[in-house]
Parts: sequence; C-alpha cells; structure tokens
Amino acid sequence: MHFFLLGASGRTGQKVVTELLSQGHTAIALVRSTASLTPRAGLTIVTGSPLSKPDIRNALNAASTPLPSAAIFTLNTVRESDSPFAKQVSPPRFLADSCANACEILEEVGVRRIVVMSTAGVGDSWGNLSLLSKLFLGWTNVKLAVEDHGLLDKEIRETNMNFTLVRAVRLTFDEEKEEGATKEVRVLSSSGEGMRMSDSVSVQTVAQFLLKVAIEGLYSRRAVVVTN
Repeated sequence: MHFFLLGASGRTGQKVVTELLSQGHTAIALVRSTASLTPRAGLTIVTGSPLSKPDIRNALNAASTPLPSAAIFTLNTVRESDSPFAKQVSPPRFLADSCANACEILEEVGVRRIVVMSTAGVGDSWGNLSLLSKLFLGWTNVKLAVEDHGLLDKEIRETNMNFTLVRAVRLTFDEEKEEGATKEVRVLSSSGEGMRMSDSVSVQTVAQFLLKVAIEGLYSRRAVVVTN
C-alpha cells in the first residue's frame, strides 16, 4: 500500500515510517523540514505545512508517486521542552485545522481513509481517566494538546472520511528496549472503560497498531483507546 503521512518526523511518526517500509509499503510524508526525516527507499519527502491546503495538495501530487490508499496522522502539539509546564509553541487549533485541511484535500482526490493518533482523555474517554490524571492535565500545559485533539475529534466526525481515532494512554519512549519489539496491544472502547492509572503503551506498539488499522480497515468511523 501507499500512504500519505502527516507527523512522520515525530517520535511516533518515525516508528510508523520504519514499520511500513519494513513491510514493503511506500509513503509520501509532508514535513516542515527535510532535515527532520531520513531519506529512505520507498519514502518520498515533501516540505510544507499541514496548515496549508496548497502544500498538502502539492504533496499528494508529487511527481512519480501514486495516489495514497490511506493517510496516517501522527501530528501533535509542540512545547518549548518536554516539561509538562513548558509553553506551547504550536498555534491554537494546530491539530484540528491540520486534520481538517488534510481531510478536505484527501476527499478532493478520492482518498477517504485516515487513521489519527489521539490521546486518552479526549471525548468520552475523559470520564474514565483517574482523578490524578485529570488533576495533572488541569495543572499543566499538556491540557492544551488534549483540548486540540478534542477539537479534531469533533470536526472529523463531520466529514465523510472513513476515520479511526486511536486514543493512546501514556506513551513510553524507551528506544533501546522497544527497538524491534512487538508488544501485545489491548484495545478498549472509545470511553476507555477499564483504563488504569498505571497503564502505558509503547510508541512502537502504537506505530504498529496505526499501520495495522490502516491496512485492514479496522474500527471504521470509531475511536478506540489502546494500551499494552
């Protein structure tokens, strides 16, 4: 299959790229800087912004690339550092507007499938977060990302896209332990009933799951919560 990627230079996005290429698929990635992603066979890199519809259109029309079968969206908001209290750098509605732009242009060219990486706490999964998690989000700037994902969640449901929203619990980024690892994924309902405060999911697991969902067409027009 051939994929259109937004967020391919991020920590999860890079895992998605490695995973899909290792399975013999190809992709075109729209990134803000070519320096942020290592060129590889099967990967076409186009510079541009997801906030620009012309940039998205140009990426999809890149020379020598076929029309994608599906899109995988792993964008997230950016803060000045990994500190949960750091100032957010991304503009308001960055995720919601980027996804809305992508969906509009993808529909124009006849691509209806998109898999979006989201986060636990969005939509109806908020009620099943632990009290400590809710306090953490309310006290830190991480809440801005959750709010933006919430706006994206509402908007994508108004489109004609065949979407899947993958709400990941707390991500772990232990690269040494995760490299080449395959961990079992536990899929919960959109509300995340059964989530525990101690739950986490590896970024490798999420990348593999996003690709599997895109390839097999799972969870059409639904949201699911995932954990290990």
